[in-house]
Amino acid sequence: MRVLIVEDDRLVRKGFISLMPWEQFGMQVIGEAGNGEDALAFLSNREVDLLITDLSMPRMSGIELIRTVRQLYPRVWTVILTFHQDFEYIQEALRLGAIDYIAKTELQQDKMEEVLSRIEQRIKYEMKQQARAWAENEKAAPDRAIVWLAACIDGDRQMCSPVYLGKPVEESAPGIWFLPCEEGEWTEECKALLLKDPFLCGGVAMLLDGIGSGGGSQVIRTLQEYRERFMFYEWNPDAPQVWTRSFQQLQETTGRRPVSLEEEQALQEVWSSLQWVIHDRQYEENLATLEAMKLPPRQLGTLFIMASTRWERVVSAETWTAPRQELSWQTWKRWLEGLRQELASYLFKPSYSQEVISCVWKAAQIIHQDLSREITLREVAGEVNLSQSYLSQCFRDIVGVSFNEYVRRARIDWAKKLLRDTDKPIYWIATQTGYPNEKYFSRVFKDKTGMLPSAYRSSK
Repeated sequence: MRVLIVEDDRLVRKGFISLMPWEQFGMQVIGEAGNGEDALAFLSNREVDLLITDLSMPRMSGIELIRTVRQLYPRVWTVILTFHQDFEYIQEALRLGAIDYIAKTELQQDKMEEVLSRIEQRIKYEMKQQARAWAENEKAAPDRAIVWLAACIDGDRQMCSPVYLGKPVEESAPGIWFLPCEEGEWTEECKALLLKDPFLCGGVAMLLDGIGSGGGSQVIRTLQEYRERFMFYEWNPDAPQVWTRSFQQLQETTGRRPVSLEEEQALQEVWSSLQWVIHDRQYEENLATLEAMKLPPRQLGTLFIMASTRWERVVSAETWTAPRQELSWQTWKRWLEGLRQELASYLFKPSYSQEVISCVWKAAQIIHQDLSREITLREVAGEVNLSQSYLSQCFRDIVGVSFNEYVRRARIDWAKKLLRDTDKPIYWIATQTGYPNEKYFSRVFKDKTGMLPSAYRSSK
C-alpha cells in the first residue's frame, strides 16, 4: 500500500516516517508534503493508496485537502494526523470520508504497531463493506459486463458518458462505466453498436467475462488499476475497437509489481543523458526498457520532467518542446521522436562525426555534475578520451563558446537559480558555484549580470 504523508512540521513528518513500522503492515511511504497544495501536485503524478494528513496547515488545510482528494481520487483512503483537541475538525474530516485518525499523542514507541494495525483493519473492513454493498445491489453477481474506460479524466479532457441502446450509462468510478449484461446481449450487433459510440475517440469499450466469482469492489479496483497504468500501452486512438477480455486476464496484467524506486532512478539517469539523442541504438534500448516496465502515464510524465531539468543545463529550453501528457503510448512515442529531432538539430554539427559530438556533449554534462569543484579542460578531456587541444577546438565549434567560457556561464546560471529559488546566504551560494569567497563571487557575478547577487535576488 503506497502512502503519502502530509504534515507542515518537518521534524514531526520526518520522525513519523522514519519510526513507524510500515513494512510490517505491507505499507511503503512513497512521498511527503508540507501542505495540501504540494500533496495534490504529488497525487497528480504518482499513484497513492493511503493519504495521512495533518489538519492545521498553511496554504491549504487538511479538511480542504480531504474534500478535494475525495472528489479527484475517490479510491484513496484518508487518515487524519492531529492533536486530540481538534475534535470538531476530526468529525468534519470523518464526514468527508476519512476512515480513521491518529492523535499525535499516540506516537509513542509502544503504540506505533497498534496505530498501523488499526488502520489496516479499518481499510479491510471498508473493503468488505464495499463488496457487501455491491452484492446487495446485484442480487446475482454478473458474469459478463460491458465496460467503458476513459483514457483521461483530467481538466478539459473530461469524458462524456457513453450511450448504450439510446441511454447514457452511469459512471461507476472516475473514468469507468460498468454495465452488467446477459449472454444474449453479447452479439456482433452489440459490438457494431459500441463501435459507433463517439466515446471510442477518447477511450475503450470492452466485453468482460468471468467476473461472477469476484466481488464488485474487486472488479472496479482491478479496472481502475488497469486504466491508470496498463491501458495507456495497449490502446491505439487511431484504431478504435471493442476489446474482449476475461477478468482473469486483467487480474494477471494488474498483478505485475510496481516499478521500484531504484528502477525509476535508473530510468531517470539514462534519459537525463543526451546520449539517447545522439545514438540510435541507445534510443531504441531506452524506449524498449520503458515500454517493458509499464510506468503509469503520470509517472512517465514526471520522469521526463525530471530528466528535462538536466537537459536545460546544456540545451536552452527555448530550443525544444517541454514534456507533456499524452493519452497513449503510440502518441507519446510520436511526441518523443519529435523531441529527439528538436534536440538533435541543436546538438549536431555536420562537420564532426557522431562520436566526437557525443564526447563534446558528454563533456558539457560533466561540467554540470558538480559546479562547486574546480573544473579543468585537462580533467574533462581525460574523462571523454580526447586530447585537450582537440576537445578545446571541438567544444568551441559545436557548443559555440570556449570551454572556459562555458564553465563560467554554467556557474553564473546556477548561481542565478540558487538566488531565485533558495534563501541560502550569498557565501553559501558562492561555494556551491565554485568561487573561493563571497567577495570574489560578487565581483564576477556583477561583471556578468550588471548586478550584485543581493540586488539580483531582490529583483526576482
